[in-house]
Amino acid sequence: MPWTSSFTQETMIVVLSDIHFTEAQSTRLGSRRFNRNIEPQIFRSYFAELNDFAVNNGIPSIDLVLAGDILEINRSALWLEGNQRPYVANQQVEPGSPVENAILRILDAIAVEKRVKTTLSMFHNLSKIFSVPVTVHYILGNHDRLVNATPATRARARELLGLGNSPEIFPHHVLLNDSNGLPFCLVRHGHEYNSDNFSIKTEHLPEIPIEFPESVYGAPSLGDIMSVEFGAGLPYFFSRYYGEEAIQKDKKLFALYKRLIEFDDVRPASALLSFLFSTPGVKKRKTWALVKPCFMKIIDSLKHNTAFKEHIRQSSVLSPLKKVFLMGALKLGVVKVAANYGVVKQIMKLVSRKIKLTSQAAWAQKESVIQSEDSSVRCVVSGHTHTPEVALIATHQGEERYYLNTGTWRNYIPATPDFRHFGHLQAITKVIIFRPSENPQQRKKSGWSFYFSSADTFGNHRFF
Repeated sequence: MPWTSSFTQETMIVVLSDIHFTEAQSTRLGSRRFNRNIEPQIFRSYFAELNDFAVNNGIPSIDLVLAGDILEINRSALWLEGNQRPYVANQQVEPGSPVENAILRILDAIAVEKRVKTTLSMFHNLSKIFSVPVTVHYILGNHDRLVNATPATRARARELLGLGNSPEIFPHHVLLNDSNGLPFCLVRHGHEYNSDNFSIKTEHLPEIPIEFPESVYGAPSLGDIMSVEFGAGLPYFFSRYYGEEAIQKDKKLFALYKRLIEFDDVRPASALLSFLFSTPGVKKRKTWALVKPCFMKIIDSLKHNTAFKEHIRQSSVLSPLKKVFLMGALKLGVVKVAANYGVVKQIMKLVSRKIKLTSQAAWAQKESVIQSEDSSVRCVVSGHTHTPEVALIATHQGEERYYLNTGTWRNYIPATPDFRHFGHLQAITKVIIFRPSENPQQRKKSGWSFYFSSADTFGNHRFF
């Protein structure tokens, strides 16, 4: 086993986030599908590893926390096939409405993908995979926010994940107790720390409360707009402009289409345009000529979006001159500015800022349960950034308190320092936490502990 524990009789907490189960229906070309979901065998191997450890070390039970962005509802081009968009508040979604139907359609499209379907079947059969009881907790992130919109959307999500039947809304955090019933571990998605993906700005708060009102969690953010208009919009409009048959027959069009599908997997996000303009077999000038109509379509849509224009005014990454330039371009419309590359470059600078998320340790440090010296909470766990991290955030009376970021279970595209070359890696982060408990063998209280492992894998070889 790659990890061991010296303690016995401890309940184990396992946290997974940012799996982004995604539909592939809207990106297909003819009979060809582009499935960006990871292989089910990855989950099967990990669950088997967890079960072996639990059995061999006398672990009585497991809390499995799915910490948000599990079901990718936002970034789907299915939204673009109608007049509905995901940047609507949950409270505004009526049962039986077109928006609810769009959410349910996307959930159904996610569920039928072969890899997703096989993986979800494991969540329905955890009792057959594990020899100890497993309790599943599902909290929502910014990409699966709309799961909470209506009773029907909540029921469908519960059905997909094998969580039974309940009309209750999904929570936004889990506060797990120790063996004495005291709060021990706070798990949230982490978009609360990032105002571009949360409906209110939290950076100026003296401390972050455990929970915000449901209306705050249910409201859309600017990141929702970016996910749809650029992440889903670029390949969608490219396919509609050139046609599926033409793209499949033309090597340059096909290479660019594949690039656009992978657009939001690029890291760092500041390399987005470089990734597009380094498409193998397509020169930069030709690339711009081919993708220009797609950017024209998106920019023309954004000029009517008041939230996007307000973000330009408040942006800290654009100089006053560039703000005037962009607002003027949007006001004139892309037909008059001819989709000037400078306009696109500055807008993409804003887009990359939404994806470029730095360490969240400073925000976790502001958690009310961490700032209080009397608090029994020893760790804060979140995801959201797709960047795994371990950070010491406080010590009180000799007790260390840590922040753990769960990273992601996704494919991602790294760039060389000069942004000229790009690769393809798969990210896996394991976060396992052991509560403090009585250790019968040692006849004393065992301190809490955690196991954290983050790895990038390349190729098809099974590493675990």
